[in-house]
Amino acid sequence: MNWIVISLITCFVFLLTYLISIKKEIKNITNQLNDYNNLKSGKKIDVKLFDKDIEKLASSINKHIDINIENVAKERQAEDEIKRSIANISHDLRTPLTSVVGYIQMIKSKKLSKEKESEYIDIALNRAKALKTLLSDFFQLSVIESPEYELKIEHVNLNNILCEVITSFYEDFVHKNITPEINLPEKGLIVIGNESAVRRVIENLIVNIIKHTEGEVSITLKEDKNEAVIITKNTVKNFTNNDVDLMFNRFYKADDSRTNSSNTGLGLPIAKSLMEKMNAVIYARLHENTLFIFCKWTIK
Repeated sequence: MNWIVISLITCFVFLLTYLISIKKEIKNITNQLNDYNNLKSGKKIDVKLFDKDIEKLASSINKHIDINIENVAKERQAEDEIKRSIANISHDLRTPLTSVVGYIQMIKSKKLSKEKESEYIDIALNRAKALKTLLSDFFQLSVIESPEYELKIEHVNLNNILCEVITSFYEDFVHKNITPEINLPEKGLIVIGNESAVRRVIENLIVNIIKHTEGEVSITLKEDKNEAVIITKNTVKNFTNNDVDLMFNRFYKADDSRTNSSNTGLGLPIAKSLMEKMNAVIYARLHENTLFIFCKWTIK
């Protein structure tokens, strides 16, 4: 009989000790969480009691802490990007606007010859048109990136659109003394996309080539398994892998001292957004001083 009583007392003492330990550990976890929430500590939850359930609880809390840390980092990155975007928007708008105002002031001074006055009017008009285009691109990119913006997905003849767009840039190629190498398959490639969006993507790629090329240019359309791929290839100067990683980002601005260009424009970010809306892919690669841009659509 005595051994039963002793056993019960032992079990009770063990259970009481265990419950006290559990309570202490929960209090310890609570204190650590309070320190973390009050930004007094950035450490994860550490448990001293070897208990499966407590360890699972701590592990679950630590996973949430990891997610929270990741979300905070993303928020800070987004805030930094917004600040950079505002700075770049201000720069991109201010530059042509300042130029237009400057030329108008010189024209208004009445100190110019008729010939110079006509020249400055043309320059101011061209800068104003560039500003209008930039504002239009800002607006269009915002519209395209909105969740409500949807494209009507249809079957698109990629060969026809590519040929039409390349032909429409004939004068621009001649003006820049560029003779592009064009490679097209005999077989017509029908892809799943949106005709106007595909056209805009190709136009933006060619505008980017004409604006930034430093030499040879080639435009290739080919079939790769169940995909149609457009590859643009052009020589670039002082371009880095960092530029390639960021060139599709909204308002990304390359280093002026390296590229001799005030900005990369919004053509490629718009192209990327349109490609994503078509469930298609666009990316770039840099090999030495040659830039490759790949656009891939699913073949019908």
